[in-house]
Amino acid sequence: MNDSHMQEILDLERQKIAIQHSAAEARMDVKVEASEKRIIHAVTNAITDAVVELKREIIGVRIELKQDIADVRTELKQDIADVRTELKHEITNVRTELRDEIRSVRTELKGDIARLEQKIDCHAH
Repeated sequence: MNDSHMQEILDLERQKIAIQHSAAEARMDVKVEASEKRIIHAVTNAITDAVVELKREIIGVRIELKQDIADVRTELKQDIADVRTELKHEITNVRTELRDEIRSVRTELKGDIARLEQKIDCHAH
């Protein structure tokens, strides 16, 4: 074998090695791309699951809050009804006391008027 044949063989070997190297790089690129897709898919699924779970929690909290608001509303209505009842009782008691006081003052005034009329009659005669 002469030098030119040896040179051709060496060139062919270099080309073969370069092709093998390129093929290996291509396979690595495919594997890296597949890994990236798997990672993206996994992250996307994790985010989606987290969002779904948060939505569930938010819905649950909203339901609880609505129930709490309804409970508080019911309690406040009952408290208002109780206060109204107490106020009605107090108003009734105050009316009764005022009527009794007015009667008492009327009686006193009638007595005072009667005494004054007697004095006037006595002084007039």
